[in-house]
Amino acid sequence: MGEVTNLYKGFQTVVPSKIRKKLNLDLDHVIEWNIKEDGKVELVFRKKTNLMDLNGIVSSKDSIDSVKIQRKIRKGEEVDFS
Repeated sequence: MGEVTNLYKGFQTVVPSKIRKKLNLDLDHVIEWNIKEDGKVELVFRKKTNLMDLNGIVSSKDSIDSVKIQRKIRKGEEVDFS
């Protein structure tokens, strides 16, 4: 059996220490929760993005709302740069 945690007030939980250490997680990570078709849940741990992470990725003659782009990326939404 894997690691077990509880749900707390506000439906919060804790990532077990063993998992945090194995995956080198820190406070700059977010957890993406995906429900598969078979009902199983997949967790994806990824680093948070910030505006500096986006610097230089896109160039355009039009103005770009980098804050809006960053919010979309944090939510895992697709960003259209066209």
